[in-house]
Amino acid sequence: MTKALFINGSPRRNANTAQLLQRAMAGARDAGAECEMVELYDRSLNYKGCMSCFACKVKGGRKGVCSFPDDLRPILERAVEADVLVCGTPVYCSYPTANLRAFMERLIFPAVNYSDFTHPVVNKPKRSATIVTMNCPDEEQYRNIRYDILMDTSGGSLGMFGPTETLYSFDTLQFNDYNRYDAAMLPADRKAERHRTQFPLDLDAAYALGRRLAENS
Repeated sequence: MTKALFINGSPRRNANTAQLLQRAMAGARDAGAECEMVELYDRSLNYKGCMSCFACKVKGGRKGVCSFPDDLRPILERAVEADVLVCGTPVYCSYPTANLRAFMERLIFPAVNYSDFTHPVVNKPKRSATIVTMNCPDEEQYRNIRYDILMDTSGGSLGMFGPTETLYSFDTLQFNDYNRYDAAMLPADRKAERHRTQFPLDLDAAYALGRRLAENS
């Protein structure tokens, strides 16, 4: 059976990123995959980014998976063995969230082959995707402010494991009540209308993404 792992890199378990991941997971499940969601901001999960121990580069040692002994290690083991891997993150200060970046460091560095950079250490090829949510209003602005360099590079690194793609959700609803916050540059009416009309389409796209990844794995 196809194994699909979904990584929520948002601290909000029921907001935009989580909802899109849940729909992608529903699509993968409907395609017959065995699915699991991991919440990187779970308070019981204690981990850091790469610790520069180089255990993954020791001659004769285990390659392709991080062996640093903390709470992230078993999740990384499951990520390496998955047939489908989908990571979700909002944009924080022009980057993926810190917790997702730490996860990516620990996932990607063991696959970097210091003996042949053109052949990463891939224990199991997989299809993957990154779901990105943001206040940025559209793809043109996304590229104008160079998010395509910062965010797409992060998601694109999953391409060392096999085909990868990115799903963008623009101009997402950040607050339930915009009147409570100093957010004059984010018109509440526009955000609500966008959420009503566009976000359901984004959810449909996420479902199709998850189903497609599982069916093609």
